Amino acid sequence: MPEFKDDRFDPSSAACPKPWCHITQKGVQGGAVLGTFAVAPVVGLYQHFIKKEKVDALKIAEGVALTTLGSLGLTFFVGSVKLLQMDREGMEDRVYRLHHNTGQHRNDHLSQVGGALGLAAAAYFLRGNSDAKPLHYIGGASVGAATGILLHMLTRPQEKKSANKMMHELFN
Repeated sequence: MPEFKDDRFDPSSAACPKPWCHITQKGVQGGAVLGTFAVAPVVGLYQHFIKKEKVDALKIAEGVALTTLGSLGLTFFVGSVKLLQMDREGMEDRVYRLHHNTGQHRNDHLSQVGGALGLAAAAYFLRGNSDAKPLHYIGGASVGAATGILLHMLTRPQEKKSANKMMHELFN
C-alpha cells in the first residue's frame, strides 16, 4: 500500500465503493448540465419555432431526464472500463485524492441539494397532473442538480478558480 499523508483515512477500506459512487455522481451531474443547458433550450426552441406549438414543459423535462440517464449509462460504462484497468494501488491513490478534494465535495453537495430541491419542485408543480411520469420527476431533479453545479461555479472562492484538471488533460 502506498504511503499517504493522512494516517486517519485508510483508502483501502473505500477502494471499491468510492470510485463507483464518484462515477455515478459525475454521470448524473454531466447529464444534468448537458440536459439543462443544451437539450432543454433546443427542445423548447424546436417546439416554438419549428413545430409552432406551445412549449410543453413536460417534453422538456423528459428530454432533460433522458439526457441525464443516458449520460449516467455512458459514464458508468466508460468508468467501469477505466476502473478495471487500474491496479489496487492506483485505485487507493484515486480514493485518497477524492477523499481530500474539498472543491469536489462542495460541488457534489450543492448538486445533491439542488437535485433534492428540483425533485421537490417537480413534485409540487406536477401534483394532480395525470400526465406526469417518473421521467418528469427525474427531469426536475436534474435541473436542480445542474443549478447546484452552476451555483458552485459562480460562488467558489477566488483561489479555487483554476482550470479544471480533467478538461486541461482532455484538450491539451
